[in-house]
Amino acid sequence: MASSRNPTHLAFLLLCVLFSAAAATRFAPVDNHLLACGAVAPAVLPDGRRFVPDSGCASTRLRSAGTTLSSAAPNSPLPPSPLHAAARVFSCRASYDLAVRRRGHHILRLHFYPFDPALSASRFHVGAGGLLLLYNFTASSPVVKEFILRVDSDVLVLTFVQEAGSTAFINAIELVSAPEELVDDIGTLVTSGGAAQIDGLSSQVFETLYRINVAGRKVTPFNDTLWRTWVNDGAFLVDTDSRNYMVWSFSGRIAYPKDSRLMSREVAPDNVYNSARSVRPGRNVTWGFPVPAGSRYLVRMHFCDTVSKVLYELYFNIYVNGHLAVKDFDLSSATGFLAYPYYIDFVVDVEDEGMLKLAIGGSKKSQSDEVSGILNALEILRMNKTSGGMDGDFPVALDMEYGMSKGIGEFARSLLCGFIFAGLFVALVMLVLRLRAELRNNGTAWSWQSMDSGEGKLARAYQLVPSKTDY
Repeated sequence: MASSRNPTHLAFLLLCVLFSAAAATRFAPVDNHLLACGAVAPAVLPDGRRFVPDSGCASTRLRSAGTTLSSAAPNSPLPPSPLHAAARVFSCRASYDLAVRRRGHHILRLHFYPFDPALSASRFHVGAGGLLLLYNFTASSPVVKEFILRVDSDVLVLTFVQEAGSTAFINAIELVSAPEELVDDIGTLVTSGGAAQIDGLSSQVFETLYRINVAGRKVTPFNDTLWRTWVNDGAFLVDTDSRNYMVWSFSGRIAYPKDSRLMSREVAPDNVYNSARSVRPGRNVTWGFPVPAGSRYLVRMHFCDTVSKVLYELYFNIYVNGHLAVKDFDLSSATGFLAYPYYIDFVVDVEDEGMLKLAIGGSKKSQSDEVSGILNALEILRMNKTSGGMDGDFPVALDMEYGMSKGIGEFARSLLCGFIFAGLFVALVMLVLRLRAELRNNGTAWSWQSMDSGEGKLARAYQLVPSKTDY
């Protein structure tokens, strides 16, 4: 008689299948350095990631260990994160050598939590791979600095250089391989003269300033396959008049192009596409973001039509820093489907104003009376000014100590190899001379003799033959 399965058992099996499928599709980076700096035990985060102490890690080499500092003190409150329980402090130049198994784009996150007044007073520079990422940096409050950079070597050297009379510190380090689709090479440069295509973006270094989930809740690293944080856009709306926009929430399935190398859940999670803010026909919705002046920025705007009932209803204009970037944008023509995610990369220069404004405006071509265009999410990343640094070229020797030690080491190895080769050569010459002397003494000498090759042809070869010797 066949055994029956109770509903509880079936539900458990279904959950196991679902969790297995989710684990199989979750992004698994080839390089995944998670370091708890100055810690004596691993730190486990709510998202499940495990940060190991930076001392004694097989894939990481720490030069100039410095000192460690713990936030644990009698009657002190618990730190907001396990990563904030300790710090490594450097009073002289120091660096981490992080092994790289797969070259290409990586996400680098540096965690700073100044739990001690001495840490708040620290002023220092941070470089990676010879590029100056942070210049005259100081952390008066908890902050995570995130960079996206290309690594074309087997080791990424992360260097800390102190200002005179100061120290440097770090609480945690993340270096994670980025998926290929995260960084595109082509974007749209927006200026007062119009919009034009620009390439070469994949060779740039980016510092993440904002990740915004438009009209949605905060997305934590637990719900993002690349462990990113997305915040709500409410604080950045320039005009909060609700007559200009509507807020939407979507509970359906977000579809991704099959086998696409441009769009995946690693580009942005489903959570940011489940919400949207739409603009009404003839109205504008504008966001404003304070940014450092005199820099170039990559603005990635995410779209996913989860509000239309049929295709080809939405047409809208996109403005970047007051300039028209796209006129009568047709999202349906770009994707061909509803609930399909799509993004556009814009590049813009912000000069003296220190404010980056983004807007969507309703178009007269829209077929809907209440919705003309939408925006689901956006990202703002600062681009490096020069090949030497994010803020330009400064006289900070990032890899001097590492380069000198490496050069001296290579010279010493070359010198040692030369001595070994010379010794072997001398030994070989002495052996040959001794062998010839012994052969002469035994009545044997070197001579030529023709030998039959076995095929009727003559072949010449070296052969030892006796020679007449007078005794």
